[in-house]
Amino acid sequence: MITAVEPPPKPVLRASEAPPQMVLLSSLAAGSHARVAHVSAHSDDLRRLQALGVCVGRRVQLIKAGDPLIISVVGARVGLSARLAAEVCVVAVAAEDSTFVPLANAS
Repeated sequence: MITAVEPPPKPVLRASEAPPQMVLLSSLAAGSHARVAHVSAHSDDLRRLQALGVCVGRRVQLIKAGDPLIISVVGARVGLSARLAAEVCVVAVAAEDSTFVPLANAS
């Protein structure tokens, strides 16, 4: 005889425990601070973003929205086309958040 087993209930998360929401870099408001969570660009675009310092774990600030948009990353101001910025997912962080996130392949 086979009996059905109910799956365990999903844990209930409080709002403060919920994972942060990712948004597109291109959707941030000017002045917003964020940390790069995912880059969906491929090939040349990915290399271009990495060369500009836009890598997973890196902190950025949106200086000017639009096309091109201007971000501050690793102490430099960088212009990105809206198309390229739409390939970058970020998680908003507080302006004073200085948490260091090491890069996996940093030497």
